[in-house]
Amino acid sequence: MPWLEALPAGLDTELGADSGGLSAGQAQLLAFARVFLKDPGLVVLDEASSRLDPLTEQLIERAVDRLLANRTGIIIAHRLKTVERADQILILEQGRVVEYGDRASLASDRHSRFAQLLTTGISA
Repeated sequence: MPWLEALPAGLDTELGADSGGLSAGQAQLLAFARVFLKDPGLVVLDEASSRLDPLTEQLIERAVDRLLANRTGIIIAHRLKTVERADQILILEQGRVVEYGDRASLASDRHSRFAQLLTTGISA
């Protein structure tokens, strides 16, 4: 992997508050590589594709698909595109659950908060 070979210390490159001088995409890919090596049953992604340019975002999206295969994932997102792969949707507003259910069912129920968000394009 050329991007990994370019890192100062390979997989051991430190990630700090400023991502150790790495781009946001490099830091995210490095974090994903480390998760793959640990092989956890549960993965929590918090805004995994935020702060990325469109090309890097496509790489990250492919990595997320591979990362979540045969694992349980919790995806925290504000962008509706990010939750397209989710089976279940939980919407929080001001710290309270306002909606929870199967993504397809919520999307097809015109009265659901999720369907309204999809219709208006407001981020969830």
